[in-house]
Amino acid sequence: MCNNFRKYLGQSIRKIRSEKGFTQESLSLESGISRSHIAMIESGKRDITVNSLFKISRALGVNLAEIFEFDDVEKFTFDIEELYE
Repeated sequence: MCNNFRKYLGQSIRKIRSEKGFTQESLSLESGISRSHIAMIESGKRDITVNSLFKISRALGVNLAEIFEFDDVEKFTFDIEELYE
């Protein structure tokens, strides 16, 4: 389920970025995070650190809570067995 959460997080960042009129390149310049790293985050292929989340939220001018609006405790569960697959 962690992979799905990562995918939804990336989609949320992409949606907000687009709504705010940012390209990946302009978000990269504003946040100090490489464009390729942003692309991988948005596609759900890379984990994101709290520090990077903070930088992205500030560059986009949104609270962290807005980025996580997609979250649902019933939808995303943590399964310890997933770590061993």
